[in-house]
Amino acid sequence: MPALDWSQCPAVESVPGKRSGAWVFRGTRMPVRLCWSLPPAVWTPLRFLPARLPRTMRILFDHGTPSGIARALTRHEVTEAIHRGWERLSNGELLAAAEREGFDLLLTTDKNIRYQQNLAARKIGIVVLGNSTWRIVRLHLDRIASAVNETSSGGYTEVDIPFE
Repeated sequence: MPALDWSQCPAVESVPGKRSGAWVFRGTRMPVRLCWSLPPAVWTPLRFLPARLPRTMRILFDHGTPSGIARALTRHEVTEAIHRGWERLSNGELLAAAEREGFDLLLTTDKNIRYQQNLAARKIGIVVLGNSTWRIVRLHLDRIASAVNETSSGGYTEVDIPFE
């Protein structure tokens, strides 16, 4: 019997340090392999799954956003503005281009964006990082990923990251 490719299943994840990187049901520590060792009367797959899986989003990283954050957003499609040739666009132009191209969320380090732009009519969600220094940001990847997953269309979230 061929091995299953669990990387394509949104209900499971493999995280180094969580059950030694074994495939587990997303948001739990329940190993997928255990399912086949339990009798069907004991095991009901749905009880181990989280109530709601995070949806996949198209995320645009502004030019100041550390690219290493993408490793924490594996369920999402991440594109850097510079790879689109958008590194010189103003905030308003960048937001308009991102919406036009179907991006769901802008991840930026520009804390003034909410004061410089009228965000009320925007469809794109915005997550603003309070710090762009990678050696500090990398310690807060879980918080950043949570903020991304919880920000809805047109929403605005700030992730406060201390400088020390």
